[in-house]
Amino acid sequence: MRAVWTGRLQFSSFDFPVKIYSATQSEEFGLHQLHHNCGERIKHEKRCPVHGPILESEIVKGFEYEKGKFVTISEDEIEALSPKSARAMEVSMFVERDALNPLIFDTPYYMAPEGPIAAESYQTLRESIRNSGKYGIAKMVMRRKEYVVALWVKDETIVVSTLRYDSEVRSTDVLEGLNGYERRNKREIERATDLIARHTKKFYHKKFRDSLQDKLVGLIKAKVAKQHAAERAALPEAELPAPAVTPLPKRGLAKAPAPRKERRKTGTE
Repeated sequence: MRAVWTGRLQFSSFDFPVKIYSATQSEEFGLHQLHHNCGERIKHEKRCPVHGPILESEIVKGFEYEKGKFVTISEDEIEALSPKSARAMEVSMFVERDALNPLIFDTPYYMAPEGPIAAESYQTLRESIRNSGKYGIAKMVMRRKEYVVALWVKDETIVVSTLRYDSEVRSTDVLEGLNGYERRNKREIERATDLIARHTKKFYHKKFRDSLQDKLVGLIKAKVAKQHAAERAALPEAELPAPAVTPLPKRGLAKAPAPRKERRKTGTE
């Protein structure tokens, strides 16, 4: 795995180098946009409405403060805003587990020590966090954004979960029909509570799959096989290639290779 952030974890007398890695991966796959008439992939160009197609090096970032009016922000100006401790994750406090609303948890990462010397400090802090049963709260800068993060332990790993800021969580005040019937429906509430108790089971995460995604993979496999068969049937017997084994990712998706004789370079999307 490739680290997405490297720096130092700091808490009181603890100060050691660490790396963090993505704890999750997406199993979704993209369906490319093709020209219906010829099957070629659609190419998306970066264009200026005045000067037409432009190079990546000609693009700058800007903020629209009025309709059609912008102030530009350079990469150096953005870089200068980063705090000096951009490569440090400083733990400032610990909080009880029930102090954090599940709504504010965003993206989880695995933290690992960098090197054998750091490993001892890492393991000591890990067991201390585990024994406390609390979340460590820290700040870190990653991809030019400052995050508040929660540190907790899963098995033998310290997990770093980025937290949403309060302003990023929507209020429920605009929702209707949330209150007013609790007393009137007391018997129904008791009945539903009993129903929940009877349907309470152990959760096995591996049992759940995206059935729609699985069906889409099956459809794609069938279409790829059919296209391979049609391509082989169209070639003279002397030019038939050896049967190709199409490598499939975890979800079973593969891009069908074009026939050897007709393969040509395609544009990028």
